Amino acid sequence: MERRIRLRRPADFERVRQEGCSLSHPLLVLVVRPSGFDCTRIGVVASRKIGNAVARNRARRLLRESARHLYPRIASGWDLVLIARPMILRAKEPQVREALALLARQAALLE
Repeated sequence: MERRIRLRRPADFERVRQEGCSLSHPLLVLVVRPSGFDCTRIGVVASRKIGNAVARNRARRLLRESARHLYPRIASGWDLVLIARPMILRAKEPQVREALALLARQAALLE
């Protein structure tokens, strides 16, 4: 089974945001940047614009679960940052999964 790697360091998040290309959807924003590693690393962000801690945690859970389903199809060698938007709180998990798959196709990340 493949091991999923998460972006953890603030410097990594900042590098992806500064040097990466962003694609947006009403539910989320996807920022991608080539990493040069043999794996794809994913980071999830939910700012205070989303709401209180409960709402931010739900948004992060939705994004992580959607990324978990899509991860085997994503080409290796990328850093991804998933940024939640306030509309994500009204969406169900399949809708978030479809939105992420759409953005990944637009970014040509899928194998």
